[in-house]
Amino acid sequence: MVKASTSRTTRLDRLDRTFSGAIAPNSGAVGSLLTQYSIQLGDALLRHRTELAERATRVEAEIASRVKSEFIANISHELRTPLNAILGFSNLLRDADTVQLKPDQITEYAHLIVESAEGLLSTVNDVITISKLQSRKMEVHLDDVHVDEVLKSCAAWGTSRAKHMRQRFISQIDDALPAIRADQGYLGDSVTRVMANAFRFNHEEGAVVLTAKRGPYNKVMICISDTGIGMTEDEVQIALSEFGQIDNRLDRQHEGTGLGLPIARALTELQGGEFIVHSEKGEGTDIIMLFGDAAMETAHVV
Repeated sequence: MVKASTSRTTRLDRLDRTFSGAIAPNSGAVGSLLTQYSIQLGDALLRHRTELAERATRVEAEIASRVKSEFIANISHELRTPLNAILGFSNLLRDADTVQLKPDQITEYAHLIVESAEGLLSTVNDVITISKLQSRKMEVHLDDVHVDEVLKSCAAWGTSRAKHMRQRFISQIDDALPAIRADQGYLGDSVTRVMANAFRFNHEEGAVVLTAKRGPYNKVMICISDTGIGMTEDEVQIALSEFGQIDNRLDRQHEGTGLGLPIARALTELQGGEFIVHSEKGEGTDIIMLFGDAAMETAHVV
């Protein structure tokens, strides 16, 4: 019995415990093999993790490069098209006496110049706005805002836009909506951007509907619905990403920089609101913006 105890004590003396409490041999052939295996396994895991990190970095860089290239191509198209129109029609007006333009032609060309200039200015403003949002330099001034007044102005713009696009526009704004904490300018800008997107991706003779009503918990729900082309879930994610274009071809049917919805969502969230998109391919899109008491607690200024 004594010998067995001594032998057990001697065997235990050759073992020590790691910091985790596990018993590991500190000598002998078995201990050496386990140690070597542990080192090799650790090196393999480290190499694997390094490879995964390098691969992830490479993929992110490739995606960023592709997005940048697509944006440069799109923005070049959006800038050059109105600039060419402005230059072309301006030259015609400059030489009006030589080419003997009629009064109605002069009026038409002047309107086209103004329209192209407004589109160009809108594109430049979008780029400046998204740059401020990315650098977190966008200033939001929250105040008590009467939603119905802002939306009536948006509805007037929608009526004019629908006539120009040969579509129908319907406005359903409840009376006596509660005041909310928001930035009046950015609230109207967000709604108008969503409406512009709805008109752009709608069918001729389609409809765009602006609805505003009091929701649960004294919130105000603003909804812009359209009967347009709609989106799949993946396309919604693309549309909400900065510079995202569902169709990246330069001959695409629907013009735009792909900044409308991302800016509208960012501005809505900066004011403490919620931005929700429901869409079905071929059936149209509903975009809901929620503002109210619950949202005021999270409102902040960047």
